[in-house]
Amino acid sequence: MKKIRNLLLLAVVTVALLIPTYAQDVSAAQIKTTPSGYTSAEEVNYVKVGKYVANWGARGETATFLSTYALSFYGSNYDYEYFTSYSGGTSQSNAPQSALYKQLQNYMKSKHTHETSYGETRDQYKYTDCLLSDYSHISSFYSGKIISGTWDSGATWNREHTWPNSKGDASGNGENDIIMLRPTSVSENSGRGNKAYGESGSYYDPGESVRGDCARTMLYVYTRWGNTSSMWGYSGVMENLTVLLKWMREDPVDTWEMGRNDAVQAITGTRNMFVDYPEYAFLLFGEEIPANMPTPSNSLGGTTPPTSTPDDSTIDSTVDSSQDVCEEHQFVDVNGKQPTATEEGFVEKVCINCGTVEREVLPALGGCEEHQFVEVNGKQPTATEEGFIERLCIECGEIEREVLPALGVEDNPNSDITSDGSSDITSEDDITSETDGAFSGEEGSESEENHSSGVKLPQGGNNCKSSVNGSLIMLVSMAVAVAIIFKKESK
Repeated sequence: MKKIRNLLLLAVVTVALLIPTYAQDVSAAQIKTTPSGYTSAEEVNYVKVGKYVANWGARGETATFLSTYALSFYGSNYDYEYFTSYSGGTSQSNAPQSALYKQLQNYMKSKHTHETSYGETRDQYKYTDCLLSDYSHISSFYSGKIISGTWDSGATWNREHTWPNSKGDASGNGENDIIMLRPTSVSENSGRGNKAYGESGSYYDPGESVRGDCARTMLYVYTRWGNTSSMWGYSGVMENLTVLLKWMREDPVDTWEMGRNDAVQAITGTRNMFVDYPEYAFLLFGEEIPANMPTPSNSLGGTTPPTSTPDDSTIDSTVDSSQDVCEEHQFVDVNGKQPTATEEGFVEKVCINCGTVEREVLPALGGCEEHQFVEVNGKQPTATEEGFIERLCIECGEIEREVLPALGVEDNPNSDITSDGSSDITSEDDITSETDGAFSGEEGSESEENHSSGVKLPQGGNNCKSSVNGSLIMLVSMAVAVAIIFKKESK
């Protein structure tokens, strides 16, 4: 028995050492992670992987500036002054009929050029929900727990419908909107079920550090997707307007939310405008904006946020010619496309003082001297079907595809595949997140059976395994060793 205890102790220590950690204070009351230290938009160092942009922010670090992506989103003609020239409602009942509501809804909708599917979001969270651009790990929405960004069929984490499907499906593809759909550990997801957010006993309180995040997300779905009839009360998603605005005040926007908005914009084209300008939440319902509430636009001086920069919006792409040109431009990158081996790229820069835009064309790379391939897609082979691995060169964009031959019965004598082609081993495709059914069918948890499963990457080669997966494999090996020793000592 002493040998068994020693082996178990060794396994626990091994897992603890291999799982990566971040400096953080995680509790129901407060989530604070290592700060980014950024104090202005031009300081932000964006990490881009193909079309994706990694979340550069930190949780609990108040956002004191609008990012360059945010500035490019609004353009010179759709700034704070433009939207606040429209009147909001006077209560929670008539806000959806107001001119401000319609303007916010139309703008977010017009920018929404790609609506995410349920299947693709699981491979996008590594960029939208990471910390400080470390896209190998993600931060669980409710707790801030650091987990591997690699999808493991729902064993470690799954996708939380912050606006539960049972509370009124959104029109169009709203139920799969990555702004609303968030990664959470399995226990957190099932713990909420489909309860409405709130502070009373029958409601779900996500904790002080996430209250504002939840309120702003609910406002986004309420406005962008028009889910107005399912917003309030226990049968809805928010206890009442008083609680929502209280959470907005007490939990201001942090840089993690701003960074996530940037990452989402790179994928979908749109943003949650209540993150960039939480002031709109109060104006929408005819309430005064709290004088002491920090917002991303406050640090730039005055009560009116700065004029934003133009982009190639489908609504308007012109520059206001009446703007004064500054003596010395201060350019920051706001948009761009990486060149590939055969296609040109570009970088758009905007002056944060006067709004002047410059566009630099980046020539096609051609072939690179030495490819640096990373795996981007794949399918495991089965007994009867071939698999494949697709790799992308991060230097020149070249893609190569390797075909993996079918395993076959005769070629794999150690396989557990029977002569009739069946197998007594559960395949990876059969392993799904069962939390939806395990907790009274609540919409808070996901069910893979109701959505396309997507493609799973091959489990091996090219150092793609996370340290967490390596730890689990080692732990299983330890358990097998323990079982063998126990069996020998019991004889």
